[in-house]
Amino acid sequence: MAIANFKRMIKDRIPILKWLPRYKLTDALGDLVAGFTVGLTLIPQAIAYAGLAGLEPQYGLYSAFAGSFVYIFLGTCREVNIGPTALISLLTWTYASGIPEYAALLCFLSGCITISLGILRLGFLIEFISIPVVSGFTSAASVVIACSQIKNLLGLNIHGESFVEIWMELVRHIADTKIPDLILSCCCILTLLFLKVHRLNCIRGRNRLRLIASVYPSFLLQYLKDREVADTKLRRFLWTIGTARNALVVVLCAVASYIFETRGGAPYVLTGHINAGLPTVEPPSFSRTVGNQTETFIDMTKNLKFGLLVIPLISIIGNVAIAKAFSHGMPLDATQEMLTLGLCNVVGSFFQSMPVTGSFSRSAVNNASGVRTPLGGIYTGILVILSLSLLTPYFYYIPKATLSAVIISAVIFMVEIGMVLPIWRCSKRDLIPAFITFLACLFVGVEMGILIGTIFDLAVLIYLNARPTINIERRNISTIDYFLVRPTAGILFPAVDHLRAYLTKNPGMNVVLDCEHIDKIDFTAAQSINMTVEDFRKNNCQLIMLRPNPDILTSIQSLSDKQVLMARNEIDLIAILGESRGTTRDDTIVSKTNERTSTWL
Repeated sequence: MAIANFKRMIKDRIPILKWLPRYKLTDALGDLVAGFTVGLTLIPQAIAYAGLAGLEPQYGLYSAFAGSFVYIFLGTCREVNIGPTALISLLTWTYASGIPEYAALLCFLSGCITISLGILRLGFLIEFISIPVVSGFTSAASVVIACSQIKNLLGLNIHGESFVEIWMELVRHIADTKIPDLILSCCCILTLLFLKVHRLNCIRGRNRLRLIASVYPSFLLQYLKDREVADTKLRRFLWTIGTARNALVVVLCAVASYIFETRGGAPYVLTGHINAGLPTVEPPSFSRTVGNQTETFIDMTKNLKFGLLVIPLISIIGNVAIAKAFSHGMPLDATQEMLTLGLCNVVGSFFQSMPVTGSFSRSAVNNASGVRTPLGGIYTGILVILSLSLLTPYFYYIPKATLSAVIISAVIFMVEIGMVLPIWRCSKRDLIPAFITFLACLFVGVEMGILIGTIFDLAVLIYLNARPTINIERRNISTIDYFLVRPTAGILFPAVDHLRAYLTKNPGMNVVLDCEHIDKIDFTAAQSINMTVEDFRKNNCQLIMLRPNPDILTSIQSLSDKQVLMARNEIDLIAILGESRGTTRDDTIVSKTNERTSTWL
């Protein structure tokens, strides 16, 4: 039994052992197509996201292959692609300030923290960040990312970190706009958006001719089938073009730039020299020498500030959300995903990688391309390595405006405007933390914005627990008046005074505390109820507990030497109230059926 449990645990932690023995040739073909398709999407994105992180382009490619290889062995969702993303790249710029040593160390420490959270099974902490807060954070970060790339669209050389600083610099230098860069960037964005929308239409329209053919006469069926085959092939071709749109636009612009350079120089700003070859495999730097000063490991971690918590947190949220989206209704092992993501970052840091996480856009491409297993990542990683080995010198000719267009075309769809109406219809209150998070991220900073939004959301949650809904009803049985107080949730210490105010609202009257919905209680609440019972006795009144949970009753009774009045049902309650007036149990039962009235206060 112990050996069987050990084998099961090993398979759970190394999922490749489950699916590799059943791997078939058809699976290999599907993974091959999907892997190369994702690679064509990843390479231009990686180069662009490196610039977003303030790093040289090759660091984006350094970050793009290690995660793909690690996820093959430990990943649980075949669609997920691990690599650089726009949001994490922006956060990397915020904390690493474009310094490669800091980016690699941040990647390593983020991975270690993520693994630690996975080992300790602390993933539940993420559940305290609500969807509206995440939506507000993602939308604001997307706006900041898009705004940070406007300078390259206009060919400007300006600096600004926050949303306000970026726009102040843009307004100040708008007159220096370079028209060739502006024209090129507009053409690139329009082309990318057109191809993206057309790719979506191809997916939605694949089965259209099948529906039409089903209602045509039989002698036209073969003709329509032939048309359907031709139409399907055309749509697949157009879908492939749309999927590889980033690589296509980058290659075309690079070729145009090369032609310009051989004939006198390109009129727009180019990426410039990129170091060729694969990165050196070594641990990330734990110290750094700047001039005559040496920064120790402690100094570097202090300079990274809240990034050591924010980046792992956002990485986990994004990766688990993507894995859930593509889990096809199957249960997801969030702990395994956290461990895998952490290891991807730790291994990547040895290749000078910046922090990485799952990418929703590339995972969607993976899914649409027919990936069969996580082994598709090996082809993606190989394609990135080949580009580093063979194509690096040609990256010199990629225009910066084109890379910024790639980023903007990707992030504008991350602004979750479509979430506003559903939240408004479902719970208008949830729009408050969403907008607070959004505005705080824009004007205070993305790292503080999510903290402010989360704190506000938790404050609302605490307030709702401190002020549970309590109904109070006045009743009369055989001239015996009493008030029925009915809480609709458990009573914990923040709600003690709130409940006591309802119990003592009508002094001199008997009060019945309906405990049907009280499923939890703590020491403070139990002590407060006992003190209230004692106050009722001093005033010659009764506080009776109706239908209490045995555990709740035990907790309250444990703090009192006197018996707490308790009624298991309404018949017992009538008897207790009748005894308090000297009436008989039977008389009060009859009076209950004939004379009870109630009024909501």
